[in-house]
Amino acid sequence: MKKLLTLVAFVMLITSANAQTEKGTKLVGVGLGSISFTSSDSKTTYSNTPTIYNSEGNSFSISVNPNIAWFVQDNLAIGSYVSLSFYKSKSTSSNTSSSTTSESNSTQPSFYIGPWARYYFGGSKKGMPFAQLNTQYGIYGGKSKSKSSSGSSSETTTKPKGDWNVGVAVGYEHFISQYAGFYASIGFNYGKSKTMYEYRPSSGTGYDYTSEYSRFYIPVNVGFQLHLPKKKK
Repeated sequence: MKKLLTLVAFVMLITSANAQTEKGTKLVGVGLGSISFTSSDSKTTYSNTPTIYNSEGNSFSISVNPNIAWFVQDNLAIGSYVSLSFYKSKSTSSNTSSSTTSESNSTQPSFYIGPWARYYFGGSKKGMPFAQLNTQYGIYGGKSKSKSSSGSSSETTTKPKGDWNVGVAVGYEHFISQYAGFYASIGFNYGKSKTMYEYRPSSGTGYDYTSEYSRFYIPVNVGFQLHLPKKKK
């Protein structure tokens, strides 16, 4: 009898733990990919000149990632997500051999969209670990402006030709109720992009140039997730 009660309790625990991830449940949430503020101050010297080169600046970036998905089977959710990010920086440069200073300002918003899939496994009433696959395609733009105290200036406009990336991640979601939870994840992404830049100085002839690059990076995300059960007929 004791073994039977233990088995019943175990089955009830598993059923309860999977209530948030059963087929037909909808996931709606938002994640914060990154929020950062950087302030820098540098001095550079060279062995062949007594001139000291100074630079100081700051930058701010934020990324917000809303998502939606449906559990097509127990524990497996498939859907799509959007990533919105914004980057802004400002820097000032000078050196001890000249009274001229220069200032640069840059802004870069971006927008990405793509499909994703998440599989929950193990866990308990309090939470479940998960593995995730995602891919996304996006565009970004922005402008960079530079000016010096001597009166010269320039502007560089960013014109992307394409940007995509794919990635995997593992994480854990802590359930605060049957319908909501907080999650954190860490992943590994690979991406490629191609960008054209239009450089326009205040005097002289401007020019265009194109840059192609690939990248590996490790995204860290935290967020909030709603588990909305399928309506019963």
